[in-house]
Amino acid sequence: MKTYFLYVLLVLLAWGCESNKAKKVELKDLVFRCTVTEAENEPLIVEINGKEQVFEVPADGVVEIKIPQIAPQYSNVTYGCKFYPLYLAGGEPVEMTFSGNVDDWKRIFSGNCKEINEYLSSSITPFESSLFYKNEEALKEETEKLIQMNTRALESKKLSADFSDMEKVRLRYLAYASWNTYRMNHRWMAGVENFEPSDLYYNTMQELAGENADWVGLKEYRRFVQRAIKTLATRGTGEQTPEQVIDKEIEYILANYKDSVLLGDLMHHFIHEYATDHGVEGKKELVEYYKQYVKDPKQLQDFETVCATWGKVQPGSLSPSFNFPNAKGENVALESFRGKYVYIDLWASWCGPCRREIPFLKKLEQRFKGKDIVFVSISCDREEEAWRKAMEEEKVSGIQLFVNGDLDFAKSYVVSGIPRFILLDKEGRIVDAHMTAPSDPKTEEMLRELTGLEG
Repeated sequence: MKTYFLYVLLVLLAWGCESNKAKKVELKDLVFRCTVTEAENEPLIVEINGKEQVFEVPADGVVEIKIPQIAPQYSNVTYGCKFYPLYLAGGEPVEMTFSGNVDDWKRIFSGNCKEINEYLSSSITPFESSLFYKNEEALKEETEKLIQMNTRALESKKLSADFSDMEKVRLRYLAYASWNTYRMNHRWMAGVENFEPSDLYYNTMQELAGENADWVGLKEYRRFVQRAIKTLATRGTGEQTPEQVIDKEIEYILANYKDSVLLGDLMHHFIHEYATDHGVEGKKELVEYYKQYVKDPKQLQDFETVCATWGKVQPGSLSPSFNFPNAKGENVALESFRGKYVYIDLWASWCGPCRREIPFLKKLEQRFKGKDIVFVSISCDREEEAWRKAMEEEKVSGIQLFVNGDLDFAKSYVVSGIPRFILLDKEGRIVDAHMTAPSDPKTEEMLRELTGLEG
């Protein structure tokens, strides 16, 4: 998560920590002092200037962080399962104390920004997803009421004008944050399968996603813009391939945004996400756009790595191998399936979309029974017990394997999410590294076009 405030200024600031280990520092440079009582064996993760920094918690529980210069900004602290919002500014250090006990979520602030951090730790009323049952007019009315209520609560704290002005913007984008899911949720909640939102919905999304250079450093604004683009760029286009979708999204970005920082953020978000899922084969223009607009050296290096990895798993390339245990504890290597097509399903017991594909996978297995194709399900669960329980619950068939902590195969295919499907030919060469799902009618059609699987 990137939570930086006034990004245009922050990108000019150097990160002042010389080590990711906690240490005592000179008071003049001290920005944040965090005391963890009843500390567990967990690192303290603090986000500053848009970067997550990991610190060991020493025996006395005190972590002190220095930065030579810092602009006012939203931040956060993560410790184990705990996640706390935080606000930092220059001057005297922010001081925070909390317990490492998982049942104690209280925190105490002192020093700089004390009142602001106490406000952020108070309960900001969240948006209720049940509102998606309503029509667009009622939904917007309720969303605006929520903003007004949270704004009144903010104003009652009588905090600094600079913070309050930006916080009012943040509260608006928090309230509208999930509006991009309205079409899908309303269809489900109202039982209207073919529901399409009205112009009011799209006009609201477009207005909120308008370019504002003053808000580029606000995480909630950037996230809303990203989600709105996905909604607005493909409005009225019907079913689209991933290649067509990314083209529409880039076209929308170039037509509507000029700020260099926002453009860089958007190009990174959309093109990197696409490259991670699909590679950039045949999409030279995406690589050119990325290099033109993204300036962060680390992001550029990571993008090059993603592209290079995908270059190794193009159609016709020999697939990376695996050697995983089956339900009997016997290791099964990919090479043992030579002479048959291999349809691979990467899944996990905790993944709802993965489990929803299982009935469709079973049907495919039955339809191609006796043909030269095997269906191999590879569980990415951390715990073997969870995998075995899910297999029993789903009454799975086909070949079931367990990664057993070995993620090399998934990394070789740049797997960023599951379920993920891969199709190999009889020689173990890649047919499609991002194969369609069992539930997609195109999957059976594609399989029947393979030599030996016709009919």
